[in-house]
Order: sequence, then C-alpha cells, then structure tokens
Amino acid sequence: MIDLTMVEKIVATLREKHGLPGISVCLTDLNGENFITSAGVQTFNQDTLLDPSDHQRVGSITKIVTSTLILKLQEKGLLSLEQSVESILPGILKDGSRISVRQLLQHRSGLKDYIWMDIAGTKCIEHAVSSIQDLFPPQSLIRLIANQELEFEPGTEYKYSNTGYILLGMIVEKCSGEKFEDAVDQWIIQPLHLERTYFPSKNHIRLPFATGHSQATPDLSDISDEKSELTELNVSIMWTAGALISNPAEIQKIMKALFSNLLLSQVSLEQMLDFHETDIPNQFYGLGLYKYTFDNGMQAYGHHGGVHGYESLTLYYPDHEIFTTVIVNQMPVGVMSLAYQLYQEVFKKEL
Repeated sequence: MIDLTMVEKIVATLREKHGLPGISVCLTDLNGENFITSAGVQTFNQDTLLDPSDHQRVGSITKIVTSTLILKLQEKGLLSLEQSVESILPGILKDGSRISVRQLLQHRSGLKDYIWMDIAGTKCIEHAVSSIQDLFPPQSLIRLIANQELEFEPGTEYKYSNTGYILLGMIVEKCSGEKFEDAVDQWIIQPLHLERTYFPSKNHIRLPFATGHSQATPDLSDISDEKSELTELNVSIMWTAGALISNPAEIQKIMKALFSNLLLSQVSLEQMLDFHETDIPNQFYGLGLYKYTFDNGMQAYGHHGGVHGYESLTLYYPDHEIFTTVIVNQMPVGVMSLAYQLYQEVFKKEL
C-alpha cells in the first residue's frame, strides 16, 4: 500500500539527487487514487516553494491535445484522416497532395522539421528566446519548409517533425472555424473542468507559475555551463506543436479522460493507438501518442515534452491502469529516466 508521505519522500530525494530547482508529480495508483506532490522551488535562487498546481510549460505533450482535436473533428464529420493536406489547405505545401492528415499525426509525412531551419541566419527554435516581441504566424513557419524536397515518400518512414503539428493546428482552425485556443477550451478544458490548463496567446505564463531553467544553448544544440532563467517564451514559435501550459494533475486528468472515452470514442482511441516503429528502439508512435517499452517489459502510452526551461512526461500503464505525470522546471534533465525511477520506487511492492 502506498501513501502520500512515501511519494513525497521519493520525489524530494529525486530532486536533491539530480540538483533540480523543482519537480511536480501526479500519480494514480492501481485503486484509482491520486497522489499529487512537488519538491523544490519555483525559481532556483529564491525560496518560494513549488506548488504542484503551478502553471508550467509542457512542450510536446501538446501533441496529445492537437491529435485529440483532429480526431474530434473527424468524429463530427468535418474532416477525414485520409484527406490530403492540399484538400484542406490548398497551396500551403508543394507536395500537399501527397501527404495525408494521418501521416502528419504519425510523423510519417517526410516534411522537414521547421524548428531547425534558418530565419535570418538563426535557427527558428532559437527565436523562441531571442525574439520575444516578434510574431511568427503558422503560415510563416510552414513557408520555411513548404518548397523543400521531402525527406522520404510519405507513409514509408518515420521522422519526428514538429512541422506536421503546426499544419494540424491550421487544419483544426480551418475545419472548426475557431481559433485553436478556443477549440481546446470548448472540447477539452471546459468539459474536464480544468483550471490551470490553457493554450497561450501571450508569451508570459499566468500566475502562479514555475520559472523555467535551462542549461541548453538557445538553439538547443549544446549544453551551456550557465543556467538561465526563463519566464517568457515566444509561443508562436512552438504553437500547436508545443505551447500548452498546464500542471501534472490536469495533464493526468486529460489522459484519464482520453483512456476512458470521455474525450473520444473507442474507435478514435483505437486509431490513436495504432503504433508504428520509430527511429528509437522501444518507442512506437501512433496518432499523437507514443508507446514506450521499458527494461522490465512494462509498456506505457503517453508523450514526453521538452521546451526551453522545462521537461515533462505523461504515461499510462494499461496493464495496471497506473498513470504518472512528471514536470521539471529545468532542461535538459532526462525526464524519462526520472519518471522511471519514480515508478520503480513507488510501485515496486505493488507490481
């Protein structure tokens, strides 16, 4: 039998062992009971304790939300996953007629990843921290790769590309007739009564929040000796590929709703869980969800996220109906390893 005091001790030990400013956690055990806790501080050099409900950036966990909205639109008959990009967004891509919505969701489109392309001699992703006052509309991000040759024939290979999820955000807006943030609010936030989750249109985070801390260089290509604090990011750079703001308990509420068919039908969920091999051993990708296989043979569905200042991971272990979500207000930290250590320590007597 696990208890919150034990979880708190394990989380505090992980925080101290890895020298983290803060770590926030939500666990749901075999009995469906939630354990929500955090350790550390909101900002490294200050003494304000991190609260597990504080707003934090969750990076590519956003892709679960984007995928859910696309499948919701398909349920409503407003699009089909087999449609081409060209049929929905005419003229947006040179090869748009060859790429389906499903292939965007699967990272099997062959499109290059816009975040590594140059804007005025600087990698696009670096502008998330260096160009806070500039606006990068999604059309401008897509133009970075729109006329580039595909890296492979669509559907034949896997390569993670944030480009697909920017296009999916545009497709949500085109087919729903709503801004993306309004669609998230209407179809996910309001039905689940989420209070600390939102899709941002501004670069700052709403109070209360955990400051991000980064030892990565602004272009994410190397590790710096210095740890920088980040309270603002240019959210238009990440947009529907990685801009969502939330906390562990509310991300976990989304995951629970997803796997109990409160957000999507069973048919749609099964489409999300149609996994294919990736370029990383023991990781498979469906529609906005990974399937991870760990060293002990356990499998989990979910997604990891990394954005300037934060790392995150949400997992659902279907064999035991256990959920785990971890957010750290620092990057890079190896959140997958942290979450696995947490899982082993908490549930070693339960499984």
